[in-house]
Amino acid sequence: MKKIILFSLLSINLTLFSKDTEIAPLEEKVWSNPEFVKSFMGSYGIMSEVEPKIGRKEQVLFEDIAEMIEDERIEDVINELKEEFDEIDSNAAVDFTLANFLVQEGKMGESKDYYKSAIRKFPSFLRAHKNLGLLEVQDGNFSSALPHLIKCVELGGAGGDLYGLIGYCYLNQELFASALDAYRMALIFEPSSKDWRLGKAQCLLSLERFDDAIALLSELIQLNQNQKEFWLFQANAYLASEKPELAAANLAIVDQMKKADTNSKLLLGDIYVTMGLPELAIPQYIEVLSSEEKLSSEKAIRMVEVLARSTNWKQAAEITPKVSEKFAKSFSPQEANQFDSLRAEILFALNKKEEAVKALEALVERDPMNGRVLILLAGHYGSSFKEKLETDILLADKLAAKAIFLYERAANLEDSSIKSSALMRHGQILVRQKKYSTAVKLLERSHALKPRESLEKYISQVRRLADLSNS
Repeated sequence: MKKIILFSLLSINLTLFSKDTEIAPLEEKVWSNPEFVKSFMGSYGIMSEVEPKIGRKEQVLFEDIAEMIEDERIEDVINELKEEFDEIDSNAAVDFTLANFLVQEGKMGESKDYYKSAIRKFPSFLRAHKNLGLLEVQDGNFSSALPHLIKCVELGGAGGDLYGLIGYCYLNQELFASALDAYRMALIFEPSSKDWRLGKAQCLLSLERFDDAIALLSELIQLNQNQKEFWLFQANAYLASEKPELAAANLAIVDQMKKADTNSKLLLGDIYVTMGLPELAIPQYIEVLSSEEKLSSEKAIRMVEVLARSTNWKQAAEITPKVSEKFAKSFSPQEANQFDSLRAEILFALNKKEEAVKALEALVERDPMNGRVLILLAGHYGSSFKEKLETDILLADKLAAKAIFLYERAANLEDSSIKSSALMRHGQILVRQKKYSTAVKLLERSHALKPRESLEKYISQVRRLADLSNS
């Protein structure tokens, strides 16, 4: 199934649905409706030009199997029909009836072959198209289902179930405008269907008609306030409309209903962080970490990252040990490096420099090409160099050498952002060492990779210092 549109808010990606999010499944399954089942599994009957006519031979066959059906000898019925099918001149009605009994026995794959055979023999066989289309929908084969469902409409079989399923197929293929048209038709026939109304709302959301989606979802919520999907989809629409406080209110209601899953709890926490309410986010994150519900290590790390990037260092430090306790043994090497890097940043921010440096040095040894880590550790040595410059020249030079070594390594990486940052910071150290001409060259290379006005002004100042020192 395809993902629906995802939205972002400020600098933090706030997505209601994870990477694995699917289109909302059909709740009121068409194929569970007693009337539809009766139609699907019903005995063969002639419907003018959309049913093949049956002769005396087929009438005799159906009379022969009637007793077997009455005795519930379905396997015998299937075998009898297969024998007839093996004859070259078997009627499409036989194929159709055989397919129906195979469905009854749960042999869906085999039944499709017989529906297809019936359609080859009688292309305008409405019920064969409909049943085959439905089976393809059930199997998630939406592109295969569509031609058969559309053919049903062309043959005069239009109804809410058909148009709704057509909309569902289009929606799962991200053909949102076509899906919307189909859902509108479905709602003419079945105006109270929750599935078709929710499908319409998903289309409106994906087509960025947020106000319309919000209004429709409000109607659905009024009709059924315990349906969490309505609240969640509306939360997504609020996020897309840059109304995080309303999205948070919806998610909080779902949480109060005891129907919140990992994704919605995480999203609620993220919104609180973005709104400047990290103290409300922490309980959400901790609840997710404490839950028995499966949580990926990627999402666990992201919680720490959301707090760190928003400079909520104290709160980030609060959940870091909990993440470590639960996931440290299952982290991939890349995840372990990412997590330890975040932890080091948090320690620096909380002025726990000694712990942070140890963590970074271990990281550099483990992952010597991690640009972010190289710059973080080099930044520490660079700051210490500035502190010692006036009091201990020898120590300052040693610290500068360590920083420069790491910046040079980072400057050789492919990432242009890392490279630019490393060159600029290296240049700044050289300026403090009064090596102006060399510094200018590094700063210019940094500016070429990532132009910015502030750096351009700084380069001009350093050039003047270089000129003065050479005069």
